[in-house]
Amino acid sequence: MPNIIRIASLFCLSLLLSSCGFALRGSERPALPPGSDTVFLRSAQENSPLSQSVQTALQAQQLRLVADASEAAYVLQIGPEEFDSQAATVNGRATAAQYRYLLSAEVSLSQNGVTLLEPERIIVENQLFFDSYNTAGSLQEEDLVRQEMRQQFAQQLLSRLRALAAAQ
Repeated sequence: MPNIIRIASLFCLSLLLSSCGFALRGSERPALPPGSDTVFLRSAQENSPLSQSVQTALQAQQLRLVADASEAAYVLQIGPEEFDSQAATVNGRATAAQYRYLLSAEVSLSQNGVTLLEPERIIVENQLFFDSYNTAGSLQEEDLVRQEMRQQFAQQLLSRLRALAAAQ
């Protein structure tokens, strides 16, 4: 009897998770329509960490990056990465206690010279508490936050590409 209850509860849990739209990252539908798996990535900053994050995300979607735009089914263009930080709160010693970070870049997608995704700005926002007593640790944490923001940017881009592929 306990096995039946365990199996039934596991079945109900899996049904509940699948009905709410939950999916493991990477198990969603492909970012671009099947059969057109070649992408040329044109970036304003070729070897920047943002370009590398986008390349990694595209390759994780089983998309093949090509070196020449004429060989690609799609051309994905990424503008320059813009990173801004602002003091969000100030502590009692008149120094920043919390920073607000904004990462943004403009993206567009075309296929055979036809624009599929008009130039659109993707913005990622994050906040970080700054420990003035541990400056080295806070600076390392800032680097990690920037890296995570670039990964979030790539995931937002893939979501837009998935929506575009579903609409076609």
